[in-house]
Amino acid sequence: MSRRFRPRTAQVPAGATTVHIPQQRGSRSAGPVVVLVSEPPRSLSSRATRALGRLAWHYRAAWAPTGFALLAYPLVAVVHVVGPWAAWVLAAATLAPPVGVWWRVRKHADRLGERPGRLLTLAGLVTAALGWAAATVHFGPLTAPLAWLWLGLTLAAQSFWLVIRRSK
Repeated sequence: MSRRFRPRTAQVPAGATTVHIPQQRGSRSAGPVVVLVSEPPRSLSSRATRALGRLAWHYRAAWAPTGFALLAYPLVAVVHVVGPWAAWVLAAATLAPPVGVWWRVRKHADRLGERPGRLLTLAGLVTAALGWAAATVHFGPLTAPLAWLWLGLTLAAQSFWLVIRRSK
């Protein structure tokens, strides 16, 4: 292999990106042209955002109820604007969890599971969440008591989720 095509090494400082431009025609005795482009240092907000994103991705299963709550709030706001009649549909759907538990207890009381308290707690949380959604679609997402109710339901659902995940 001739010397013309053999790569030459250049001293590059750590953290710099190098772009190697091959030897130009003409003078063979001239060294290779190397352009050093240093990366600008990342801002504090950029580093904090990346760290928060990595943490959120790592613990995504543990924070699932909070993620769903954060998605539900703007979704309910859009439904409030687009179709306020959906409040009546959600209000009717609010009755489904208690009726389901009642039916399960009435027909299959022996097969409630190991921990019936979990089933009742879950039914209560789903009923409250559907009731919140119906009220928010009807009255609007900027109603202060409904915002506080959303926060309380989010905390309750997250706590319930963490307890259930620990005790499996």
